[in-house]
Amino acid sequence: MKLPPDWDKPEEGNDALCRLFSREEYDGGVTKLPYRLFIPKTGNGKVPLVLYMHGADAVGRDNELPLSMHDIGTMFAKETWQEEHPCFIAAPQYGPSQYWSHELLRDGVQAMVHELIFTYPSIDINRLYLYGYSAGGVGVMRMLKEYPGIYAGAVSICGATGREDLEKLLNTPLWLVHAADDTIVRTSYKDSGFASVHLGSRDIMDRLRDRGGELKYTEYPAGYMQEKYGVNPHCSWVAVSDPKNRVFAEWLFEKSR
Repeated sequence: MKLPPDWDKPEEGNDALCRLFSREEYDGGVTKLPYRLFIPKTGNGKVPLVLYMHGADAVGRDNELPLSMHDIGTMFAKETWQEEHPCFIAAPQYGPSQYWSHELLRDGVQAMVHELIFTYPSIDINRLYLYGYSAGGVGVMRMLKEYPGIYAGAVSICGATGREDLEKLLNTPLWLVHAADDTIVRTSYKDSGFASVHLGSRDIMDRLRDRGGELKYTEYPAGYMQEKYGVNPHCSWVAVSDPKNRVFAEWLFEKSR
């Protein structure tokens, strides 16, 4: 994937956070899924598990890019966050010619989550969280449609989804985040040739508002990502991982099934 010159890059210190994650592999026979795992320092209490889904810029089989590409994958591993909100973090990686929406991959991710719950009794099954950016934002909504009500809360960043089973998204508290001038994944496909197939974050909000459930939407105005962070408008995950802006993270960690 050829990236624009104004693409987001990780801050200094992200490499140290990456080293806090062990290298693991889920082996379901047909599906083998590399992933990184952060294990918190916990006492006897129950703590959440966060499932993080990377974008198309971190595709591969190195079991590294999902965390090393941006700060968004390691944001919950920071000591300042763990002191207040200890949690497990699982970061799977899909390979070339795959997508989070592929049935075997999607089911493999969910099986990996079940395996972690079985292996680590301190995981609170009522506080499973899900977030991702770009292709991972698409993946977040695919998972919510396929496994409605399993996750306690989710954040989909610069994502999109198909028109089918849309109301299943309302079974999980969901916060959509997007920049208005994103040209890689649009906030809306209403006036495009893909309107019959794709729904951007704004489209989803327009269709589901006032239908019940907890659905939130933040749209950054045109020019915001460039002016505030100096990055491409698609990189709205930078605002979510900004340590000065914990509103998304705090909202997510308040949720419980």
